[in-house]
Formats: sequence, C-alpha cells, structure tokens
Amino acid sequence: MIIKIINRTKFAGFFCCLVLGVVLIGARVSTDNGVSFSIDIAQLEDKNNIIPIAIIGSGPAGLMAAVYGAREGVYTVVIEGGTPGGLLTETERVDNWPGGIGLLGADIVNDVKKQALYFGAHFLSDTIESVNFNQWPYVLHTEEGKTLHALTVIIATGATPRRLGVPGEQAYWGRGVSSCALCDAPFYKDEEVFVVGGGDSAVEEALALASVAKKVTILVRKGRMRTAVSMHKRLKGYSNIAIRYNTEVQKMLGDDTGITGVELFNNKTGKITTESIGGVFLAIGHLPNSTIFHDYIETDQVGYIKLVGRSQATRLPGVFAVGDVADPIYRQAGVAAGHGIKAAIEAVKFLRDIGCSQSLMQELSTHFFVL
Repeated sequence: MIIKIINRTKFAGFFCCLVLGVVLIGARVSTDNGVSFSIDIAQLEDKNNIIPIAIIGSGPAGLMAAVYGAREGVYTVVIEGGTPGGLLTETERVDNWPGGIGLLGADIVNDVKKQALYFGAHFLSDTIESVNFNQWPYVLHTEEGKTLHALTVIIATGATPRRLGVPGEQAYWGRGVSSCALCDAPFYKDEEVFVVGGGDSAVEEALALASVAKKVTILVRKGRMRTAVSMHKRLKGYSNIAIRYNTEVQKMLGDDTGITGVELFNNKTGKITTESIGGVFLAIGHLPNSTIFHDYIETDQVGYIKLVGRSQATRLPGVFAVGDVADPIYRQAGVAAGHGIKAAIEAVKFLRDIGCSQSLMQELSTHFFVL
C-alpha cells in the first residue's frame, strides 16, 4: 500500500506525521488491490452517521477498546454482533481473568460493558453485514439496513471453534465441553478427559491437561496423527497421555451437572461404546470471523487478519484488528483485552494525526450516528 497526503482541507490540524513507519503527508491511499482513495477530513462535511471509532464485535477485545476510546473523549460505537459478548459469555467459570476467581464469563462481559458505558461508549444491537474499505470514511452496512461512516474501524469479530455437530455438544458446551485447555484445564484436576483431534493443536491441548488430569486420551479419527514429528515426540514421557485411533465421538451424554460420558464409534471395527468421562476438549481448529473483510484486508491461509509489526494495525490506515480474529496462538480473554487497549490508543492517535482535533469533532458532532 502507498499512502500520500495532500493538505487540502479547510479544517485545522497537523498532517505531517509518522504512523507505524508509514509517512503520512496528507491523504491519498493506493491499496494492494489497486484502488485509490483519499483520507481528507474535508470529505466529512456532506456525510451523516459518522462514527470516529467504530468497533465491530463486543467480546473482551472490543469492550476494552470501547473503554479506552470513550475514556479519551472520542465518540465510540460498538456494533455488538449476533452474539453480544462473544464466546466468553458461554463460559460458566473463569479463573484466569485479572483479579478474579470463579467468575462467570457473562459477568465479566457485563462488568466491562458497564465500564465502557460509564465513559460514554455507545452500543448498537446490530450486526455488520458488509463493508466498503475502498473509500474513506469507511462504510459499514448493518443487517438492519443502517449505513455507517467510520473514521476508524476496530475489528473484534473473534473466531469460532470448529465443532463436531453431534448430539449433546451444544447442550454441554461450557459444562464439560471446551475448546481451550489453557483456559479450563484446572477445572479437571484428577479427572479423565478426552481430546478430539489429530493435529498439533491436539498435542498442545493434551500437554496442557496432562499436568492436572488423571488421564488424557487423544481421540484420532484416522489411523494416524498428522502432527509434526517433533510435536509427536513431545508426548513421550507422559504416562497419563494415551492415543486412540480410528475413533469418533457420536454423541455427548450428561445431566444437569454437565457432561458425564460420550458415545464412541470405532470406524475400523464398527463397534460402538459408551464411556464415562469428565470432559471433552475439541482440538479441531478455529475459523476466524473475517469473511466480510477478505476483499480489503490481508489474511493468512486460515483467515486470521495479518497485522503490521507489533501493533494492532492492518495495512489499511485507520483499520485495526484485535482478539481472536487476528490471534491464532493465544486465544485468551486477557490477551484479547490487551489487544483492544492497544487498538484504541492507536485509533485515537490516527484521528489526531489526520487533524481530527477536539474542536473539529465538536463541529462534526451533529453528523454523528445517533442510536
């Protein structure tokens, strides 16, 4: 991407600055897909439904971005999405959130949302259906038919764990069925658990569980694992980790307390068995919720949004990505919250750098999107 800046606005502000190693001298952007457009605050005069900081998604990353954006006095709107609060709301017990033990995921989300509201953030109960990042302000279209013009965008849409789609899986999700051993392993002390998967992530989950669980069995659908040799070797020396091949989960069983067992199918012998178990961990991958951005933002082969250096910035000026949609490694609520903080700080700096002073924001406030 090439960025050139031409100072041709009537509004006051400084236009020469260094942002993430890219020199801005006014505002002309040539994107990687060959589209050229201007970042010029003079263009805002005829726009309505303006949002200085638009946050797409309302999990820990999006909420903390809202706290920091609003606390800086910048008009900030969170578009909550179809699952307000994200995956954390499906977690019944959280012990690794800073300062809390035995918290409900939904309570964490509600507390941070209250904090964001306290500082003046706004929340829109809607979902972004499509975007146009080939012009500035960036255009966001919602499912309910709203068209929003965003000066900066923070993408916090998360990632969705792949699921087996078997009976009982949804019913016991967060109550014995999980996709994050690093998050939930301590809850399974001295219990027997299954890890479903045949790749590197299955090994990582098993190792995270082995230090607390009585026994960890990796269930592999095929006759062999598809891990790297070095990863497979890491299992040696763990007497409480076993591997069972040609085995598929057909059904998850339980009661009011959570999962109690699973129905297994051996696809080699055709035998079906029912076994008691304390927990099931899915290690079959995640799908980053980035599809609507693919035409504008660079992603890896899986769909995780690529960032510039150690920032939360994408290669589009003023567009940032935070949390699991840009993080294939950690996938932790606390890490995502930190990403949100970083992105909000970067978004505020971007606005200041292009001349969006406090007086200008006051002048434009009559054009802001109002819920």
